Amino acid sequence: MLVHLVTKLGTAANDAAMSLKLLEKGLKKEDLSLAVLIDFPFQIVFGYLAAKWSKGDKPLKPWMLAMWSRLGWAIAAMLLIAHFPQGDITRSYFWLVVGITVGSSFSSTVQFVGISAFHTQIADPLIGGTYMTLLNTVSNLGGTWPRFFVLKGVDAFSVAVCRIKDEGLDLTVASRECVSDHGKAACAELGGVCETTRDGFYITSTMCVVLGAVVLALFVGPAGRRLQALPAAAWRVKSARA
Repeated sequence: MLVHLVTKLGTAANDAAMSLKLLEKGLKKEDLSLAVLIDFPFQIVFGYLAAKWSKGDKPLKPWMLAMWSRLGWAIAAMLLIAHFPQGDITRSYFWLVVGITVGSSFSSTVQFVGISAFHTQIADPLIGGTYMTLLNTVSNLGGTWPRFFVLKGVDAFSVAVCRIKDEGLDLTVASRECVSDHGKAACAELGGVCETTRDGFYITSTMCVVLGAVVLALFVGPAGRRLQALPAAAWRVKSARA
């Protein structure tokens, strides 16, 4: 459970904010939907491959490798957003979005199917459904609980100004509230536009990737190798047999 709660820290910012940032930069919703649609058939193939890779005496190896891969795709997503083109997106940029979406989805699917297969292998047959549900719920929680802090961190590290342009007047007012919906609305009422001078997404995402790499190297990796080496009897719920 502890492994599940911290494993996805490294990709928390990417999972929570990548799509939002692309839309904020100007990517059309239909383009993002098309990228997800193209990704769907790949997920089916990736799921089949992940199930095959998760067999054997090292069932958690694909899961751990996929997490390292997800960290790499999180870095690629940061670069993708940082180099968002001015004006309409080009065809090559759109295919970059598709490529990173498919690559990240590949790693995510391998990880999800791999850990689900491991849960199936270790679950005590006496309470198999409850056993797997509990472990899958904690695994999902590990990807959900950091999102609140990630989104708060993006706003906290962001710096924006309210630029008010009128006849004979060009006024720039620094305002941290300009990163929130309330601040943007207040700026709009004054006839201004919020302009971001420092995007907290890059800082938050970098912190997550570094923290995730440290946690994977020092805790998740060693713990995963120990867990997959345990015999099946170690996972039995002895109190249920009494």
